[in-house]
Amino acid sequence: MDMPLTERRQIENEMIFRRVNEKVGDDLGSLDAMHIEDHNLSLVWDDTILLNFKCECSDENCDQRIPIKLSVYKKIHENRNAFIIKLRHQVEAIEKVIISEDTYSVVEKNNSTGEPGANLNNTSINNV
Repeated sequence: MDMPLTERRQIENEMIFRRVNEKVGDDLGSLDAMHIEDHNLSLVWDDTILLNFKCECSDENCDQRIPIKLSVYKKIHENRNAFIIKLRHQVEAIEKVIISEDTYSVVEKNNSTGEPGANLNNTSINNV
């Protein structure tokens, strides 16, 4: 059964936003950066640090952030069909809420679609 283009695009948006967040988490370890919290110096890539990840909802214009520990973020994404979104950002046609917390929800896709490729296609400036 073919999925309508708008639903597929919404799912792809979420996958792209998740990929950006995962890259941030992965890159922190290679930075060897330090931060100070409560007068204690720590490595930034420590899994207990609270980070502000981008909402992984399907709205390409959403710029909301979700404060969540890196370890929690990684645990949620062990399920590759799961996405972390702000409360009430779910789209019923493509996903269901599987976890609700105070500041975010975790949704799972109703229909499965493959991860977008590693590279985006090059297009001209006017996108034709």
